[in-house]
Amino acid sequence: MKTFLQFHCSFIFVLLSLVGYAQESDSTKLSEYYLDEVTINSGRVPQTFSEQARIVTYIPQEELQAMPAQSFDQVLGYVAGVDMRSRGPMGVQGDVSIRGGSFDQSLILLNGINMNNPQTGHLNLFLPVDLEAAYAVEVLEGPASRVFGANAFTGAINVQTKPLDKNNIYAHVMAGEYGLQKYTGRVNLTSGKTRHLITGSYKKSDGYIDNTDFEDVTFYYHGSYDVKQGTFDLTAGISDKGFGANSFYTPLYPNQYERNKLYHGSLRFTNNGKIKVSPTVYWNRTYDRFELYRDNPASWYTNHNYHQMDAMGFNLNTIIPSKFGKTSIGFDARYEGILSNVLGEDLDDPVSIDGVDNTAYTKGKDRFNYSLFLEHNVVWKKFTASAGLMFNYNTQLAESSDGFDVFPGLDISYALNESVRLFGTANTAMRIPTYTDLYYQGPTNIGNPDLKEERATTYEAGAKLDRKWIHASASYFIRYGKNIIDWVKYPSEDKWQAQNLTELNTQGITLNTVFNFEQVLGKQSTLKSVTVNYLGLKVDKSAADSLVSNYALDHLNHKVTVGIKHKVFLDNLIADWKLVYQDRNGSYTAYDADFNPSETEYKPFTTVDLRLSYQYKMMYFYTEASNIFNQEYYDFGNIPQPGRWFRAGIKMNLDL
Repeated sequence: MKTFLQFHCSFIFVLLSLVGYAQESDSTKLSEYYLDEVTINSGRVPQTFSEQARIVTYIPQEELQAMPAQSFDQVLGYVAGVDMRSRGPMGVQGDVSIRGGSFDQSLILLNGINMNNPQTGHLNLFLPVDLEAAYAVEVLEGPASRVFGANAFTGAINVQTKPLDKNNIYAHVMAGEYGLQKYTGRVNLTSGKTRHLITGSYKKSDGYIDNTDFEDVTFYYHGSYDVKQGTFDLTAGISDKGFGANSFYTPLYPNQYERNKLYHGSLRFTNNGKIKVSPTVYWNRTYDRFELYRDNPASWYTNHNYHQMDAMGFNLNTIIPSKFGKTSIGFDARYEGILSNVLGEDLDDPVSIDGVDNTAYTKGKDRFNYSLFLEHNVVWKKFTASAGLMFNYNTQLAESSDGFDVFPGLDISYALNESVRLFGTANTAMRIPTYTDLYYQGPTNIGNPDLKEERATTYEAGAKLDRKWIHASASYFIRYGKNIIDWVKYPSEDKWQAQNLTELNTQGITLNTVFNFEQVLGKQSTLKSVTVNYLGLKVDKSAADSLVSNYALDHLNHKVTVGIKHKVFLDNLIADWKLVYQDRNGSYTAYDADFNPSETEYKPFTTVDLRLSYQYKMMYFYTEASNIFNQEYYDFGNIPQPGRWFRAGIKMNLDL
């Protein structure tokens, strides 16, 4: 790969090429392409795709269903700006990072609702909805605290669901190697002014290596109800997942096991008036049971770790239009409480654990976070601007400081012509420590109750090209991070400690290109589309070089994703290829047969996934394989990733 300086030169060349392309056109009228019909939620005021001054990847349901993927983590792995490090396959567990951040610094949303787990970011992608119920997935790269609040530190991922305006039945049966099975049913029902989406999914596997088996059950409901004044949206979901966690948290104990349960509910109202008012209430409860020994425990091991995590909140967003643009005023109040036998502060009265004898919740902690949002958006001829503030107060941070701070941000763009838009952003962000960061005490980890909140200021500049057959963007960003939290240790030590690194500055470039050949050559084109994306990062740290980082310094140096979709002989026989190249910074602690440790550098690797599909009326047949060249690689510590994995399935999609 080229040096980072060379990539800077490449970025400048691409940027100048886009500008030059713009100057060839005499037209000054903003054109509207099919993506303009898509509303992107990168601000308090939704904007069309063409107006965005941010890098946003929008993946609609049609693309989600066509990818060689069975879970959200697989889909996100195809986004260049996302570092998706899966511990277990097919959505078992994965850490989501954006643009070189840690897995705790990305905000996961479900229909705009904060789904981050205050216990640990390892559970952030644990959602009460299956991939096949998703209407779209949005990936916003860059800080978004002034939009979505605390913890949208390096970006945000929003999973959308939506009941259809028609009656529809969908079924999916899939089977594969290693005893893999998946069964999904989805029903859309509409009657008058009500619409209902009901989905259920079950999947299991015996595991690709010892102690990587899993079983996962998910049920989800989304109902929309129209009234004279507006629309109510009600969502409810349950997910229950158990899995072998071979070396998930430490290779010293490969026989780990974990069980997660999630209960989710939300209610939102959106009015029909000129002034948009949208209040939302929600509640998430997570149960987590972690077993260091799945069986045959050591004599000193007496209890599993039990956690009950509640996150509930109320938020209100108001959009006020005027001749000067659109102004948004919003408020968010969020409660986060934990009961545990290992995390938190000692309880005066232990709380019994349902179904568990001789163990109780002996620790706990509560905290509240309050945010006030102000934002103003202007679209004037070729110019767009979005400026805002988040005023934030956290009760736990107030125990060591005043707990109050302000986080401003600004996004601007200018359309050179109908095709090219230049943009620049300056945004600030914060991240509140998780309960694991603060309190966890284990055989290999020591928490730190004195941790401060993470802070960052990010600047970005770039250009976008938007034509009927090509969509491209190029950007450069630099993020100045302070008080970055990481689990670190010296090579001679056995335990990781949570610490605030003094400073972590990240700079990078992104290049994204989508060629839609069907828009040029028509439906008869054999080659349908080609996607090429790149992320390059360089991180400067002020922490001692002798420290070994477990998360914050194991960022990607380079990531390239390539997608190719084409016909194979028949019009309805489609091949969808996904290639991912990764070059990761840092190292992990490897152990030999006698458990002697040694630091091992991450090696670059390339994986290729492929799906072959055939559509016949309401039936969809496919066979697919991930890592088809059987690449051996480590993407997260000592956990070997799956080799070649074949799957095949049948889908039925019937409109009634």
